[in-house]
Amino acid sequence: MKSCDPQETSSLTDIRRDIGSSDLRDDIRDGLISTTKILPSVLLWDNEGLAKFEAIRTTPSIDYYPSKIETEVIKLHAAEIARTIPTKATLIELGSGNTEKTALILSALQRQDKTIAYHALDLSPVGLLSSLAALTETFPRSSGIGCHGLLGSYDDFLVWFLQKPKQLQSHVTLLWLGNSIGNFNSTDASALLARFDACMATKDLQLIIGVDGCRDQSQIKKCYDPANLVTRDFLMNGLDQANKVLGTSVFREDDWACTGFYDTMDHAWKSYYVARRDVVLELAGSIVKVGRGERILAIRSAKWTQREVDNVSCAAGFQVAKTWKDENSTYGLYLLRQTPTDPGKM
Repeated sequence: MKSCDPQETSSLTDIRRDIGSSDLRDDIRDGLISTTKILPSVLLWDNEGLAKFEAIRTTPSIDYYPSKIETEVIKLHAAEIARTIPTKATLIELGSGNTEKTALILSALQRQDKTIAYHALDLSPVGLLSSLAALTETFPRSSGIGCHGLLGSYDDFLVWFLQKPKQLQSHVTLLWLGNSIGNFNSTDASALLARFDACMATKDLQLIIGVDGCRDQSQIKKCYDPANLVTRDFLMNGLDQANKVLGTSVFREDDWACTGFYDTMDHAWKSYYVARRDVVLELAGSIVKVGRGERILAIRSAKWTQREVDNVSCAAGFQVAKTWKDENSTYGLYLLRQTPTDPGKM
């Protein structure tokens, strides 16, 4: 089957700055030589990774609750969420993945007769084109909802946005669903939010973010435990992708197992690769030794309460303007708006 070329599709813009992945190779090396070894979680989200994550999300025995509860929250509050987004706005979804939940919000905007330019940002060209095809079928141009794709990372998006694309309206809403902000620790999450704020200084900016606040450790373990083969396959694909980026088989699957646990101090589930034996990783210009039983962090999923969301937002120059939650108040969608500047302190 012929692979799709994003450049051939008018509804999709390739904003990747470095097709050769040199930045990602550097990130892999830097993470492995750090005191606490880590691989960039972006490695998990190639075409294969996205398909494997969908398998996790749809396997009943795993009970991937964040997606189900977030969908319930959106269905319950879609009209109110849509009312916070003005007509003739630009709506940009960060890490769009499966856009079924997004379609609920776009439908609510359509019912309110709003003209919206929706942009889906994702790393997977196959997944992005598939999602766009479904959305454009549901929302033709005559609907007032224009659907476009942006192929790239968060960093690529920030660079692209600084170029002030002509198609962006004066109001911008960033939609960040799926507890994706929880892949960062609180310091890094605040730093990324602050970067969004800084690069959009000339725009009226707000964010709508999905955050999981579950603290039921048995439920969390059932959702993320790599003892589930579907979850293990998803994680191991990250090592395959690392090999592709590095251009050589640095990681051999037989050398690695997967494990994970809920960190009660950090309030996050953390998934790791664990060396089955002493391993020597040969990287360009570096030799990394990983002892038997030593762990490399693959991905984290933070579980933040509203107070923690308030703190992360405040540190980035935002305030929580509105919250929508499920009936148990564990999962929330948070509307973040820029904190007003006090003229007397300028």
